[in-house]
Amino acid sequence: MHSWTDLVRAARTATTPAPGLRAVTLAQWILESGRGTSELAKRHANFAGLKWRDEMTGYATPISYGAHDGVDTYCAFASVDAFIAGYWRFIGRSVYSGWDAFAGDPRGYITFLKSRGYAGDAFYPEKVMALLQEAENLLADTGVVVVEEPERPSRSELTTSRLELMDAGEAPDFHTLGHVKHRYQGARPNGLEGAIVHYDAGRCRPTNGHDDLEWGARLTSEWGESQGYAYATISRSGRIYLPSNMDWLSWGSHAGKSKCPVTGRESVSQFYVGFEINCPGYIYPTDDPDIFIAWFDAKRNAQGSVVLNSHGHATIATSRPEIYRRAELRHIGSLHGNIRPGVYVPYTRAQQESLIKVLIWLKRRYPKTFRLDYVFGHDEVSPVRKVDPGGSYGVIGTPPGSEQTMAQLRSDLLHAWANVQAMV
Repeated sequence: MHSWTDLVRAARTATTPAPGLRAVTLAQWILESGRGTSELAKRHANFAGLKWRDEMTGYATPISYGAHDGVDTYCAFASVDAFIAGYWRFIGRSVYSGWDAFAGDPRGYITFLKSRGYAGDAFYPEKVMALLQEAENLLADTGVVVVEEPERPSRSELTTSRLELMDAGEAPDFHTLGHVKHRYQGARPNGLEGAIVHYDAGRCRPTNGHDDLEWGARLTSEWGESQGYAYATISRSGRIYLPSNMDWLSWGSHAGKSKCPVTGRESVSQFYVGFEINCPGYIYPTDDPDIFIAWFDAKRNAQGSVVLNSHGHATIATSRPEIYRRAELRHIGSLHGNIRPGVYVPYTRAQQESLIKVLIWLKRRYPKTFRLDYVFGHDEVSPVRKVDPGGSYGVIGTPPGSEQTMAQLRSDLLHAWANVQAMV
């Protein structure tokens, strides 16, 4: 006999051609098998009601089975793992050619299958999508004991600015880049547990043509594909760009060599999703006291490090540099929490508000595993190598404003979450 519990466990970690469809395919199986209660599922590990086709040879064996629409030949699988592999073989047949165009679009995928005759029920897509949240909860519920977060404050302790930051009922401003695919290396071992805040250290305003608030974030997402990374990017307008195969429950590299300052676990990309915020971040003074430049416009040595003169100043090395003026920058004179001394380009207000919104959204989506006190800066998990976000993150208000440590951000997130809970 094959159990529903075993299938869910296998679905969390199975290697599939479309990690972004992990939840919606489980939703299909919830519907087709009655959560594993059908005889076809229990006896033959067929949780999707897949009928026999010659192309399934080697993945399944044919058996005669009487379903609601009569007796027919169905697939029998040796195990739940064999079923998952067999499901994707079934979908890989020519009749479903083109399904991969919807690898990051659950609703589009199910609608496409319906259009190719996968199911006769006219309301099949709606029935599957109605089960999507249940499927996501099953994938996130790893049975891991999660330590309680700090006690939430009373409503009276919540400041107006914190309340204004979070309309928890409103979804983040997600934009999927259909031409970009990031590299995922497997399922997260305990579900999604937290996040790492980065800046992309990239250009954010084109030096040719009009100012494009989205350009830098899109470029960083495309660069992530070329380097084999996986993360979300946030543009200067606050839009969150996702690769076409975005999967919150799978992990890909973004933090590199790292160690969680709380748990001591290494290689934290496995546990925490990365947000690359489009911003040059740490920048350098020049001989002109009012002009600062980023590393990409500075003279560098053969190893790529910025060359500083005897005054500690960088030299402009490009014909169209991205210039920053002293008054628009955040100047940090001494070590403050995770923030090292230096000069930083601040994140925009829209970027910070978008970051907070998506973090609260993730807490709502994965309440059993995602922890707001496990939101760290890259400079906290890789303190020797990295300085981001450093002084780029600050108190929301009139720019450039004062810096804000990651510990302060975590406190604000917990207060915002307390407000969400108080509204329930």
